[in-house]
Amino acid sequence: MARAKILLVDDELLVREELGGLLVDEGYDVTTGGDAEEGLALFRSAQPDMVITDVRMPRGDGLSLAVAIRELSPATPITVITGHGSEQLVIVALRAGVIDFIKKPVRLEDLSAALLRMEAARELARRERVRLPPTARLLEHGWVFALDNDLEAIPAFVDVVVNTCAADLPQPQLVELNLALREVVLNAVEHGNLGLTFAEKARALEQGTLPQVLADRAVRPPYAHRQVRLTVRRLVDALEVEVADEGGGFDWQALPDPTDPDNLLAAHGHGVLLAQLSVDRLTFNAAGNRVTLRKQLRAPAWPT
Repeated sequence: MARAKILLVDDELLVREELGGLLVDEGYDVTTGGDAEEGLALFRSAQPDMVITDVRMPRGDGLSLAVAIRELSPATPITVITGHGSEQLVIVALRAGVIDFIKKPVRLEDLSAALLRMEAARELARRERVRLPPTARLLEHGWVFALDNDLEAIPAFVDVVVNTCAADLPQPQLVELNLALREVVLNAVEHGNLGLTFAEKARALEQGTLPQVLADRAVRPPYAHRQVRLTVRRLVDALEVEVADEGGGFDWQALPDPTDPDNLLAAHGHGVLLAQLSVDRLTFNAAGNRVTLRKQLRAPAWPT
């Protein structure tokens, strides 16, 4: 099986060498460029499967590169690298369709998480989709799904939800919705049903014990029999998804505000922040154990 190709663009040679080495170790075929202009030329010639670019560079920034690549290939997943002082550009890039961001200095666990998100987006882009015929219409429909506290099942679970309720959406909207739901459902299991606080998760990540902590809680009362429930409502111009867990809730008001660039470097809330920037509206109930996502369907796949 051919190795996936990644284009890495950064103006710092040391970053290209070190990060490129990590990507090679992860099994990727890596092409590197030193600025946005060279990066775009390499994208056209190398035709990579995924792109990682610094957000601030000479001869065109990473945002302009991401926008140009999205115009050439809307389905190509892009992750941007950011440091202090570049947060506003990252916010704009995420709203423009970038999949994820990585903070400098790059940590292996952050890189691995971004690669998983890009691989998921790449897999979604390769799938064949079924569309309604031009003479058919979907005016309104609803579904209800439930998931036990099975973290490994979340990607497949969300794939089924999206394929059932929204498989006919344009590819960029389909990817955004899928990745947003993965983050919200993961949050509902970890912080909702299993009651893991942000401080506990940070400590477990630092100690390398997070999988064991989650596995232990998943089989102990009162956590063992809790479920996440998804209620989906499909309208002509929007898709609404309510994700409810059976935990005691959490202080959602303490989550980073995605409109504030300073929050990109916050210690927690990365996944929910990405979800907020992938949908048009994301709201929590007062208790923090139910979240509603609304995704406007700007280009319906059926006539109205």
